[in-house]
Amino acid sequence: MINIKNLSVSFDNKNILNNINLEVEKENTFVFFGKNGSGKSVFLKTIAGLIENYSGNIEINGNDLKKFYNINKYNKTKVKEDFTISYVFQKGGLFDSMNVFENVAFPLRRQGKNDSDITDIVTKSLKRVGLSGNEKKLPSELSGGMQKRVGLARAICTNPDIILYDDPTAGLDPVLSDSISDIIGEIKAVNRSTSLVVTHDIRVAEKVADKVALLYNGEFVFSGPAQEFFSGNNTYARQFIEAKLEGPIDIF
Repeated sequence: MINIKNLSVSFDNKNILNNINLEVEKENTFVFFGKNGSGKSVFLKTIAGLIENYSGNIEINGNDLKKFYNINKYNKTKVKEDFTISYVFQKGGLFDSMNVFENVAFPLRRQGKNDSDITDIVTKSLKRVGLSGNEKKLPSELSGGMQKRVGLARAICTNPDIILYDDPTAGLDPVLSDSISDIIGEIKAVNRSTSLVVTHDIRVAEKVADKVALLYNGEFVFSGPAQEFFSGNNTYARQFIEAKLEGPIDIF
């Protein structure tokens, strides 16, 4: 589904991602760990076409990402609809001036859906994330957990092939984090989507991950099945899981 070869990204002559290679199979959930500032969000944004200046190759369903997006400073448009990607922002990424209904409807309106279809799809999407009856509320009237669920509803309303989750449980208590994990799993099962999840939450990964990668110094120091990651056989993985100061990962 997603094939990444020799991907490198630099800002101001500083390497953020360094010669990364990765394959993500269709309908898998791949979870990405790493220290703060390790480049996890940069990685997701590159796949989403939000970062243009990278070297290497990203293919999705055999399509080169740079050819799939007609990219320049002023215009980003898909040139061929061979697959769809949705992005779930870390802080919800909602439009403050739009109510819940209009936030979820936004990508559908851009697709040219008619009002009847939009109402039906938005209603069903909000129901799936447990937010029926909140259509007229503004983001400022919602809790942090509710805002994240609106973001999830917006991401799934287009029935995307790929969903990119940027730390979807950041700032949430364990109960809310667990409910978001359940929603992510349900979305995968129903939509049969491929999911890339950036998180710091071990429990989220334990619930949703098919595979796990650990990013350190711009490279994946572990990449493989979730059960292998959590086995503790890899020294990088063991230090991360156990949150120890001692180990191959420099915490400073």
